[in-house]
Amino acid sequence: ALKSQLSIFRGNRPNRIPSYPKKSFFRQHHHVSIFRDNTRRGAVLNGLFVPRGGGTDSSSSRSASTTVSPVKTYHKVYVAVGSNLGNRFENIASALKLLCSGDSAVRLIRSSFLHETAPMYVTDQPSFLNGAVEVETTLSPMELLQELKRIEEQLGRDFSEIRNGPRPVDLDIIMMWTHSPEQQREEAAGETGLEPVVMDTPKLTIPHQRISEREFVLLPLCDMGCNNLVHPILNETIGNLYQTLMKDEQQQLEDNDTATSCPPPAAVQSLPLPRDRMLHFDETVVMGVLNVTPDSFSDGGKLRGSVEIAVQEALQMVKDGAGIIDIGGESTRPGAKEVAIEEEIQRTIPVIEGIRRQSCDIPISIDTRHASVARAAIEAGADIVNDVSGGTFDPEMLATVAELGVPIVLMHMRGTPETMQSMTGYDDIVLQVAESLLQRSRNAEKAGIPRWLQVLDPGIGFAKDLEGNLLLLKHLSGRLKSELGESFPLLLGTSRKGFIGNITGETVAAERDYGSVASCISAICVGDNNGLGCNILRVHNVKGTKQAVMVMDAIRKV
Repeated sequence: ALKSQLSIFRGNRPNRIPSYPKKSFFRQHHHVSIFRDNTRRGAVLNGLFVPRGGGTDSSSSRSASTTVSPVKTYHKVYVAVGSNLGNRFENIASALKLLCSGDSAVRLIRSSFLHETAPMYVTDQPSFLNGAVEVETTLSPMELLQELKRIEEQLGRDFSEIRNGPRPVDLDIIMMWTHSPEQQREEAAGETGLEPVVMDTPKLTIPHQRISEREFVLLPLCDMGCNNLVHPILNETIGNLYQTLMKDEQQQLEDNDTATSCPPPAAVQSLPLPRDRMLHFDETVVMGVLNVTPDSFSDGGKLRGSVEIAVQEALQMVKDGAGIIDIGGESTRPGAKEVAIEEEIQRTIPVIEGIRRQSCDIPISIDTRHASVARAAIEAGADIVNDVSGGTFDPEMLATVAELGVPIVLMHMRGTPETMQSMTGYDDIVLQVAESLLQRSRNAEKAGIPRWLQVLDPGIGFAKDLEGNLLLLKHLSGRLKSELGESFPLLLGTSRKGFIGNITGETVAAERDYGSVASCISAICVGDNNGLGCNILRVHNVKGTKQAVMVMDAIRKV
C-alpha cells in the first residue's frame, strides 16, 4: 500500500554516478584501494582494508588464497545521519548514543550542523533532518556497517519497506580513511599516514556512490571543514562537488521555469529544541530580551516582582515577532556584581513556568552563567542556555548542558562583568574573538555538546571598546564568519548598548532603539553565497527590529 502512495523521484537531478569506475573495474581489482594518485598503497580483501605494512607484499595480496595476518587498524569515518519519522532529532541522538556509548569501538570526534531537507527519490514523504558525524573506530568497514544496521533496526527501521522511503533513522558510511598504529606514530611525528578506503561489494560501497548528487550529504561535510577533502575516485574536493551541485540545481531551476517539475527546496539549517521542535535559520530570528532584574542597564526593575506582568510582556513580544524569549535574572552590565544562585532562580523560574502555562511552543532561553540555574530553567520548560561566559565561568556548565541535551549560546568575553572593561586590548580583535569562540566550541564538543546544538556570539560590549565593537560589526558577515566557518549560527546582541550612546550622544538606554536597529541591519547584510551574516538578533524593541529584518530578508532572497 505504501508503494502505491509514493511517487518515485526520477531525473530531477543530474546524474554524476558515471564518474565512478564501472563495477567491472572493482571485480578485476577487488584487492586494490584506489587513491588520488591511483597507486596501490593498500588493499581491500573480503571487504576489509589492509594498509601498507600489513604483513603482505604486493604479489601475495593479489592472491585470493593469501592469509593476511590480523593488523589492528584505526579508521576515520564520515557517517551521514538522517531521520524523517517520529522525533527526528531524538532518533539521531539516540542512534549516536548507541553507536558511541560506553566501551564501544566507535568514538565520536565531531558533528556537522543539522539541515531540514526535502526527500529525494521517493518524494511523497515527510522532510528529513540530516547531518553527518566524524567518528574513529577499530571496526572494519563491514563490521561498522553491521553495527549501523543493528542500530537502525533497534530504533525501528523496517528494512522490508520500500527503499528510500520513510525511516526513523538512516546511517550511511560516506567516506573512510585508515591508519595503523605505525602510521599513528608517523602522524605524531608530523607525517600524514591516512589512506582512503575504496571498496565495492554487494553490501557496501565506499565512498558512497551518490555523494555528488546529495546536498544533504555534501553540505554537512562542508560544515565540518571538509571542503578541501579530496574524493578518492572523483578526484574532486568536497567543496567543489558542493558548488557544482548548487550551480547545476540553479541552472535546472532556470530551465524549469515553464516545466511541471522543479528541484526540491534548498536545505535549511535548523537548531533542534526540546519536545520535537525546530528553530529554522532560513530567516533572521529575533530574540526578545525579558529582564527580571532590579539593575539591568536598559529596563532594570521594570518587571521585578510581578510574574504576571513579565509573562504578558513575553506574550506581547511574541505577537510583535519574537522567535525566542530570553529570560535573565542577573545583570551582566559593565561593573555588575554576581547574584546569588538562589536569588537568580527565584527571579526566573516562576516566569518560565508562567509562560509555559500560556504556551508550550514559544522557544525560551535562560540567560545565565550558572549551571544550577540552567538546569532549573530547562526543567521548568526553557529550551536554550545562553551563557555570556561561553561555559567558562561555571566549571559544571558544559557538562550540565550536555546532560540536558539542549542548545547553548557560547559568547565571547574576558573576565567578568565587574572586570571586563579593563580587558579591551586586542592585536587583531576579529581573529582573536574567532579563535576564542572556536576554542569554546571545541570545549563544548569535548564535554558532549555537538556542534548542531551550538550558537556563537561575538559578545558586543563585553570586554570591547568602541573601536572593537565597530570592527566586529563591520567584519561580522565577512571575515569573522569566514574565520568561524560559514555555517556556524551567530547570535548578536547590540541592543541599546553603551557604544550606541557614545556614537549618537543618547544617554538614556531606552532611547537608543533607532541606533540599535542600524547595528542589527549591518549584521545581517548579505554575505558570501547570499547567506545570512547573523542568525539571531537579541533585542529589546522586538517590533521595530522585526520589521527591519523582514525587509532585509526579503531583499536578500530576491
